[in-house]
Amino acid sequence: MSQAKRISLILIFSFIFGLIAFFHESRLGKWIDNEVYEFIYSSESFITTSIMLGYTTIGEVWSMILLSLLIVCYLMLKRMKIDALFFALSMILSGILNPLLKNIFDRERPTLLRLIDITGFSFPSGHAMGSCAFFGSLAILISKNTSCSFKPYFIGLCVFTILMISISRVYLGVHYPTDIIAGIIGGIVCVLLSQLILNKVIDNRSQ
Repeated sequence: MSQAKRISLILIFSFIFGLIAFFHESRLGKWIDNEVYEFIYSSESFITTSIMLGYTTIGEVWSMILLSLLIVCYLMLKRMKIDALFFALSMILSGILNPLLKNIFDRERPTLLRLIDITGFSFPSGHAMGSCAFFGSLAILISKNTSCSFKPYFIGLCVFTILMISISRVYLGVHYPTDIIAGIIGGIVCVLLSQLILNKVIDNRSQ
C-alpha cells in the first residue's frame, strides 16, 4: 500500500470517528446503541457469559501487554526488527491515544444490565481499540511474512478475535455499541499511523 493511500485511509477513518464522536449522544446514536445492545444481550445465558468473559479477559490491559511482549521478543529473536518496531509502535499508540480520547469525551458507561464491575469512561472502547491494534498488526505481519496455506485462516482468526472481544464488552454491559465502533476505528488508525511513521523512517535512513 502506498503512503498516499495510507494517509487517505487515516483521514477517512478519522472523519468517521469524528462523526461517531459528534453524534453518539444524539437520538440516532442512542437508537443504534439501544437496538444493537438489546440484540446482543438477548442471547444471555451461562455458557454465553462464560465465553464472553473469556474473550474480554484476552483484551484486558495486562493480557495485551504480556502478549505484546511475547510477540515483540519472538520477532526480535527472528531478527525481524522493523516488524517488531511496527508491532510495538501500534500498541504504544493505542495505549496512549485511548485514555487521552476517553478523557476528552468523558462518556459515562452503561448502567443497565451490567454483568461486571468496571470504572472509567466509556468512549472509545479500550478493549476494541487495543485488540484491533494487536490482532490487526498481527494479521498484517502474518500476511507479510507467512506463505503457508493456513495464512487465510490465521488472518480470519485475528479478525474473529477482534469481533468477539468487542462484542463481549457490549454483552457484559460495560460499553455502548458506538464505543466499540469508535474503538475499532481507533485501532485501525493506530496500525496505519505505525506503518506511515516507519516507512518514513526507513525512507529517511535510505537517503
